[in-house]
Amino acid sequence: MSNHAELIRERGGIRPLARALGHKNHTTVQGWWERNNIPEEHLPSVVAIPPVPQRAEAA
Repeated sequence: MSNHAELIRERGGIRPLARALGHKNHTTVQGWWERNNIPEEHLPSVVAIPPVPQRAEAA
């Protein structure tokens, strides 16, 4: 899984993922997004969170 920003997006985005991981501040996850790199020690916790179903776009 090389696209860590995609993992974050699939789990609802920066703020929802930060809340799900128990972070008090979203800037930690924002940094991961900007660098497209989730630290190795946090990756199992992120992957364990189920993806958020995507809404179908209106035509």
